[in-house]
Amino acid sequence: MAVVTLPSTPSPVPALTVDPGSIRRTGAQLLAASAQVDDLGSFVAGGARIGDWHGNAAEAYHGSIGPTGHQADAMSLALRGVAQRVAAHADEMADLLSRRVDLVERREHLQQQIALLRGEVGAVLTPEQVTGLQDDCRRVQVQVDLFQADLTSWANATTTEEQAMVDAFNRVLDLDSVDRTYGGATDPADTALATKPPGGAGPAAVNAWWDSLTHEQQQAVIAAAPGAIGNLDGIPAGARDQANTVALDRDLADWRHAEDQGVITGDERQWLANAEAAADAQREIEGRVDPVTGLPISTQLYVYDPTAFDGDGAVAIVAGDVDTADNVAVITPGFGTDAESAPYQADRAATVYESTRFLDPGASNATMFWIGYDAPDNLPWTGEGWDGAGVANEGAAAAGGARLADLVDGLRASRDGDPAHVTAIGHSYGSTTTGHAAHDHGLDVDDVVFVGSPGVGGDTNNAGDTGVDPDHVWAGANSRDPVTYLANHGWFHGETVLGAGLGDDPAEDDFGGNRFQAEDPSRPDLPDFDQHSLYFEHDTEALHNISSIINGDYDAVLHADHNYDPWYDGVQDPELDRDPTTQVTR
Repeated sequence: MAVVTLPSTPSPVPALTVDPGSIRRTGAQLLAASAQVDDLGSFVAGGARIGDWHGNAAEAYHGSIGPTGHQADAMSLALRGVAQRVAAHADEMADLLSRRVDLVERREHLQQQIALLRGEVGAVLTPEQVTGLQDDCRRVQVQVDLFQADLTSWANATTTEEQAMVDAFNRVLDLDSVDRTYGGATDPADTALATKPPGGAGPAAVNAWWDSLTHEQQQAVIAAAPGAIGNLDGIPAGARDQANTVALDRDLADWRHAEDQGVITGDERQWLANAEAAADAQREIEGRVDPVTGLPISTQLYVYDPTAFDGDGAVAIVAGDVDTADNVAVITPGFGTDAESAPYQADRAATVYESTRFLDPGASNATMFWIGYDAPDNLPWTGEGWDGAGVANEGAAAAGGARLADLVDGLRASRDGDPAHVTAIGHSYGSTTTGHAAHDHGLDVDDVVFVGSPGVGGDTNNAGDTGVDPDHVWAGANSRDPVTYLANHGWFHGETVLGAGLGDDPAEDDFGGNRFQAEDPSRPDLPDFDQHSLYFEHDTEALHNISSIINGDYDAVLHADHNYDPWYDGVQDPELDRDPTTQVTR
C-alpha cells in the first residue's frame, strides 16, 4: 500500500512590534540635538572668543574653553552619525514589516494547501490519484522549504539590524569613545558649504551644486547648517524638509527651555508661537488619510523661518511629495495670514489634497500652502501696528509676487524627471499677490486660479497680461462674497488711483479668463463675509472645480457665466439666481 507523506507544517512568523514613524522622529530629534551641539562648537570657536582681551586671565579663559569646543565638534559628528543610522534603521524596519506581512500571507496559504491535502489522504483513491497526491505533497513541501528559508533570512536580518543599532549607540556612550572616533575629524559640511553658490544665485545653479555633493556631504549640511538650505530655492523638497525639520526641532527645544527657565524674551516667545504653529500644521496634515491608499498623508516642511517679517514668520508645508507628484498646487492665502495661521492653512491644503486624489486616483498630487510673504495681518485697534491697512494697496502683493515666482522657479529646478503640472492658486489678497507674480515675473505655472479676488493687480487688465494662456486662467467668485465686490469693474481701469485699489475682477467678461461655479450651498440671501472662507470646503462647487483644474481635467470643470458691467447700470452677476449644487469631493 502506497504511503503519502504530507508536507511539514510551516513555522509561525514571530511578532515584530515596531513603529518606523517613531524611529524616524527619534532620528530627527537626534539631528536637532546634533545641530544644537554644533552651534556650541561654532560659538566656542567664534563668539565666545574675546579678541581684544589680553593677559593671563584671557589666556586662561581661552585655554579653558578650547576643550569644550573640541568635544562639542566631536559630539556633534557622533550624534549626526547615530541620527543617520537611526533614519536608516527606520527604513530597514519598514522593509522588514513589509516582508513579515508577505511571510504571514504565504504561511496562511501553505496551511490551507496542507489542510486540503490532509483531507484527500483520508479519501479512497485510485493508484493514479495517489500518485498525483504524492506529487502535490512534494510540490507543496518545496514551497514550505522556500518559506522556511525566507523566514530564517528575515529573522536573521531582524536580529542583525537590531544589533547594528545597539552597536551604533554603544560607540557613543561616553566622551572618551566619541573622542577616539570623532576627535579632530573634518566635518564634511565645511567642505560642502565652501563651494555653495553665492547669495543671489539662481535655482538652477543651487540645484547643480547640491547634486554635486556626496550623500555624506548633503546629510552633513542638513545637520550642521539647516538654515543654509532649508529655504533655498533649487534644493529638492525632501532635503529642505529634512533641514527645516532639524531647525524646527532645535528651535522648539531651545525656546521651550528658555520659557521653562523664565528667561525667554518677547521676540523669542513670538518665534516659539510660530514654531509651535508649524508643528501643529504638520500634525494637522499627517492626521488626515489619503483617500486612495488609506495611509496618513505625508508632509514636507518646505519653508520655515519663524523670525521672518518682523516676527510674523514664514512657513510653507506640503501635503504630499513635491519632488515626485504629477500635479502640484501652491496656495497663496491673503489678509490676516502669518505663521501662526499655519494650522488653518494646513487644513485647507489637506482638503485640496484629499479632493484631488479622490477625483483622480491615478495621479499623484502635492498641495502646498505658502505663507512666504508679508501679508497684511494687523489692525491698529489690536495694538500690533498698521500693516493691515496695506490690504488696500498693492505694496505687499508686489513684493510677495516676486517671492512666489522665485519659489515656483525653485520648485521647477529642483525636480528630476518629468516636470509637474503646476497650478498657482491665490485666495483673497493672495490672488493679488499671485497676479503680480504672473504679470511682473512670468510665473512658471500651467494654470493660475484666482478665488475670492478683490483684484489681481493694477497692471493686469486681462487674462493675457498674466503671461499664462488665457484658456488656463481661472476665477471662482461666490456671488455672496463681498470681498469680490472690491475689485474694479467695467471698461475704465482706474482701480489704483492714488495707490488705492487692487486691480480688475478676474471673474468679469472683459478680463477674458474662465469663470467656474463657486456658489456654496450655505449661501444666504445677502452678502456675507463668511462666504469668503468657503472656497476650500469639501463637497462644494469651488473645491470640485479647483481640484479638477489641478488635475488637468478641464472637461470636468463646471463653468459659470461671467460678471458684466454695462455702462448704464451696475455690476451684473448671473450667478446670483442660480441654485448651488453639491459636488462630491471625498
